[in-house]
Amino acid sequence: MSRKLPSLNAVKTFEAAVRHGTTTGAAVELAVTHGAVSRQIQQLEDWIGRPLFRREGGRLVVTEAGAAYAGIAGRALDLLHDGTRELLEVSDHVVRISTTSSFAAEWLMPRLPAFQTRHPQIEIWLEEAKDIVTPRSGGCDLAIRMGVGPWPGVNVAPFMSDRLVPVCTPGIAETLACPDDLGSVLLLHDGDVSAQWSRWLREAGVEVGPATARHFDKGPRFASSSLLLRAAAAGQGVALARERLAETWLARGQLVRPFAEAVDLGTAYWLVTRQTVEPRRPLRTFLAWLGEQAASSPAGVESR
Repeated sequence: MSRKLPSLNAVKTFEAAVRHGTTTGAAVELAVTHGAVSRQIQQLEDWIGRPLFRREGGRLVVTEAGAAYAGIAGRALDLLHDGTRELLEVSDHVVRISTTSSFAAEWLMPRLPAFQTRHPQIEIWLEEAKDIVTPRSGGCDLAIRMGVGPWPGVNVAPFMSDRLVPVCTPGIAETLACPDDLGSVLLLHDGDVSAQWSRWLREAGVEVGPATARHFDKGPRFASSSLLLRAAAAGQGVALARERLAETWLARGQLVRPFAEAVDLGTAYWLVTRQTVEPRRPLRTFLAWLGEQAASSPAGVESR
């Protein structure tokens, strides 16, 4: 059957323009001029015989039909890229993972040596990213994300739940007989808006006096959970931490939980892969191993 298809370059350019939201972004990605992008889009519209963008006040706004076609084009380009890559046997034993620096440092990295021992033929390439990104051609094979999923346009599988728990050094814990005593120590704050002390007070049903309640809004703030945990381990104060990320510190006894009260975050971690693409064997192996690690994870270390 003869396929009636437009220019591949025109389709690539159009899809990039829709994905970036601007022709400038597409030009940067494709390393061409802004004018070249505009010409390719015009060529595609002429071939199809209908507009894919509306021109509003000097800017391009994708039409409903254009948005639908861009989604189809993106999936088709991903399939073509993956098929070509497998044919060329590129990265045959590599799994490229994107996740946050805190999850990588505190949960994944301590476990990776065991994976490498069991599967020495598989290389793990790890990169840091915070955004909820679509694993795309030339990007990562797997994104491990924290947040409230799922997200459209990708395959998303729930990975692990988590809880917010207070943690501190054993020495500080000895000075804390009840939550009201937190008013006399320095409280450490995560920059994550979903991991605030006010939430722990409210959702864990913790009752403190008015003066202590005001104290919960004060104290140093840290840009990442990893920095927060290191500050707590250095004895700077009491941190409200994600229990999964604090596991290694708790297991070594460098940090303890002074109180049992915790806030359930539900499914807090997600495994994100590409749609319409069957995972390669190395990725399937790594995903199975991740499931084993999550099931055996010691989260839930009792408070002192």
